[in-house]
Amino acid sequence: MAEYFMPKRGAGFLNKIYTWLKTGKRFRPSFPRAVEFQTLSTCNAKCLFCPHSQSPERIPHGRMEDGMIDAIIDECSRHLVGRISPYLTNEPLLDKRMPDILAAIRKRCRPFVKTKINTNASLLTETVGRRLIDSGLSQLWFSVNGYSPETYRASMGLDFKVSMANIDAFLALKKKLGRRRPGIKVTTLNTSLIRPELPYAREYWAKRGVAFSVHHMDNRAGSVPANIAPTAFTPKRNCDLFLKQAYIVENGDMILCCHDWRQTVVLGNIARSSIKEIWNSPSFLDRIYEYYAGDFRNIAICRACG
Repeated sequence: MAEYFMPKRGAGFLNKIYTWLKTGKRFRPSFPRAVEFQTLSTCNAKCLFCPHSQSPERIPHGRMEDGMIDAIIDECSRHLVGRISPYLTNEPLLDKRMPDILAAIRKRCRPFVKTKINTNASLLTETVGRRLIDSGLSQLWFSVNGYSPETYRASMGLDFKVSMANIDAFLALKKKLGRRRPGIKVTTLNTSLIRPELPYAREYWAKRGVAFSVHHMDNRAGSVPANIAPTAFTPKRNCDLFLKQAYIVENGDMILCCHDWRQTVVLGNIARSSIKEIWNSPSFLDRIYEYYAGDFRNIAICRACG
């Protein structure tokens, strides 16, 4: 996704366009370019780099009501959204409704809107795989963090053979059905535990003809121990996630960022206000201006994020 900038207060449209042309960065839109919403809060993995595995009792849990899901899809269908992802800090395939949700997005939103989910693949049975393909899902990313049973178990708390067999079976199913969608990518976090296995991982997925990406390890707003990162964390001071993406958890709260695992900064609730109203609310805009001014009194999670 493109980079974005926050216009100065009161900046006119021509000023925004000028800055866009000068910097190559787009100005914050009146509606998010991507919407991520969590339909179910739980996850079956115990990843070292995820706060879910460290203090799950401190993270709110629940299940999004069908009516709220419908409202999100309906509002997104009326705006220029580029991507809709019905997951956030959870494992999306734990929600049995997921294929139907993805199909509803595809049916009701504009043709150019992409859908994308990330999964650990441990629950990707053939039945689920067929339903995901039939839903019109645009992108399916597999999170694989470990390339031996021991490393994978230590990193994610799951069975390596099961997850890899599920990925292999899905790739074979997609080829058998002759379907272009969903696009497949395997992602791996560059942690100190996995780093020695990255050369093998690159070669393995290249031989399979599968897109592969190594993602930078961050500290999830200060929630991840520094000793699992291959290099020291550097505080982020130019983040633009809240300029282009909206994040909604299962009770309808819109939170500041995907790294706010404990939901410390709640900007509004879509049961009481629309996504657009919250996105353009004075409280949300104030938090953004505070961030760029280096004022973290109301956004403590941003102080330690790196």
